[in-house]
Amino acid sequence: MKQTEVSHPNSIYSMTSFYRLLLNQSKGILRILPAITCGLLFILLFGITGCDTPEKALKSTDINYKKAKAISWYNKKEYFKCIPLFEELIGLMKGRQSTEDLYYMYANANYHQGDFMISAYHFKNFYDLYPSSEKAEECLFMYAKSYQRLSPKPDLDQTYTTKALDAYQLFLNAYPNGKYINEVNQAVGELRKKLEKKALNTAELYYNTRNFRASAVCYANILKTFPDIAEGEFVTSMIIKGNFEYAKNSIPNKKADRFEHVIKSYGDFKDKFGQSKYLAGAQKLEHESHYLACLSAFEWAEMSALEDRETNFSIFFREAKDNLPSITEKKQNDEITQLIEKGYFLIVKAHFQASEEKKGAQKVPDLLKTVKTFDTFVDKYPKSRYSKEAEKMFNISKELLNKYQPHGQS
Repeated sequence: MKQTEVSHPNSIYSMTSFYRLLLNQSKGILRILPAITCGLLFILLFGITGCDTPEKALKSTDINYKKAKAISWYNKKEYFKCIPLFEELIGLMKGRQSTEDLYYMYANANYHQGDFMISAYHFKNFYDLYPSSEKAEECLFMYAKSYQRLSPKPDLDQTYTTKALDAYQLFLNAYPNGKYINEVNQAVGELRKKLEKKALNTAELYYNTRNFRASAVCYANILKTFPDIAEGEFVTSMIIKGNFEYAKNSIPNKKADRFEHVIKSYGDFKDKFGQSKYLAGAQKLEHESHYLACLSAFEWAEMSALEDRETNFSIFFREAKDNLPSITEKKQNDEITQLIEKGYFLIVKAHFQASEEKKGAQKVPDLLKTVKTFDTFVDKYPKSRYSKEAEKMFNISKELLNKYQPHGQS
């Protein structure tokens, strides 16, 4: 009996037929795919060319169309599209139609586009052109705000910060009770803080690079420019530190005066900030300055020219008289006391040395000064360790005076 053939859907034979059918259908799709692609591209191209673009609007000669498109894009916040149209319209309509509203939108569009220099110019220009406009106050405010947006971090140049402050001041002068007054006051406070930070950074940089004079001047200027600065105590203490280091590194004939300036600065600091946490450090510098003012004055007198020594030692004696009561450290106090004694001796010696550099009767003035200053020295210090040397110079001077002066005038 003949066996009936049974179809097996999952057999290899049926799978082969399925793939053959799929291949034939794919070929048909591939044949029509180029036509579909071309159609889609045509539709896309038609859509693009059919849409309004800034280029198309700019080419149009219809002012009303240009204006409508510019305002439409402005309202949609598509500022990059409307800005070139506003620029053209303002020029085309000038002298024929009012451009007040368009000019306002143009300035505002530049601001929102991030072109703050341009917006600052046009907001200010709007205010100047239309001072009676209901938008004049807002434009003057936005003029200042544009510069504020250009203000950089405190460590950079602060030109635009200053311009913003000037612009806000102009606004306050024009609208002292304006509707933006709270925002203006807040902005001014932030901008001033930035300038304070910049000034503090500059003064600190000068100090850290050992330009102590510039540092002290910068800190002093901060107090003048920002009298209400929160860091007032710190700034004042840094003035003392800067002046102290400046005095230490000064040329010899300027040191004493500059240490006196430190002492004065400390007095001002103590009067203003008597309970400051910086007071102890400042007081330490003040104490050291009393000692160094005396020491510096002595050192300069000792190294100065022979003819100037008596004058310069007199300055040292005044410094010692003024500062000794404030030199509390015994070792330093004793040192200055001993230098006073030495100073009187060195005056005698200076005049004697000056006489030795001259010849004949030219010696007489210096010899007379030697005798006179010796008398002052021995009156003050009759048992000085310099007495023998001073007496020797005195005796030589007397002998020479007897030789060079007429009898009875020595």
